[in-house]
Amino acid sequence: MVKRFEVYMCAMNGKERPGLVISPDELNESLPYVLIAPITTSGYLLPCRIGIGLKGKKAWIAMDLIQPVNQTQLVSKIGLLPEQTHTQILTVLQKFFAP
Repeated sequence: MVKRFEVYMCAMNGKERPGLVISPDELNESLPYVLIAPITTSGYLLPCRIGIGLKGKKAWIAMDLIQPVNQTQLVSKIGLLPEQTHTQILTVLQKFFAP
């Protein structure tokens, strides 16, 4: 089963790109899709982007680009983000969706 905070290579628009699963586990079990935040090594730093290391490179979780993907588009699991990053992600989500 796909779990929140796991990083996958995702097949999107004919390319494979890394993405972080941000949808809750309860939804991941029940629905054919998951919500992901793409991970990029290019672009620019924004308050809604969280810096991480990915395959020895500096990368950013683009929380401003959240999108649904079908679970069949999750090609391969890369890993799991460290616990301290979970709090940062949840804080950004709360700022986006809470009043």
